[in-house]
Amino acid sequence: MKNLDRISGIVLLVFGTAILWSSLTLPIGTFRTPGGGLFPLIASTILLILSAILTFQAFFSKKGREAEAAPFFPEKGTLRRILLGFTSLIGYRCLLPVIGFGPSTGLFLLFLSKFLGNYGWKVSLLYSLLSAILFYYLFEVWLRIPMPRPLLRF
Repeated sequence: MKNLDRISGIVLLVFGTAILWSSLTLPIGTFRTPGGGLFPLIASTILLILSAILTFQAFFSKKGREAEAAPFFPEKGTLRRILLGFTSLIGYRCLLPVIGFGPSTGLFLLFLSKFLGNYGWKVSLLYSLLSAILFYYLFEVWLRIPMPRPLLRF
């Protein structure tokens, strides 16, 4: 387990350094007017800090020398849930240009909350409807970001 932490910590350090280096070639801007390099700079800095902590703990921690590796899928239905989540993302992507942002987001959240979250129909419908309306107003009205319009207009 410690060897895996050491390897992944070093790989993430290299990866974070590469992203940091390439983000410095982009305009950073300010927080009020961010440039294209601001988000990668912040994300790579956080990645570098966390991977440095992981690497330091893997090399210098005395705990867990005899630790047993945990199974990759700890619960029985984990692989099924991952495949359902991935399939729902693909379905969301395919429905987005056909029925539009609001309805496809509502259906996506309904599927996630009902079948992956194991909530009842009332809670799932309420959650998906309110979330779809909230996201629509957030992106379309408040932020004025044009979302995909449906091909099928009723």
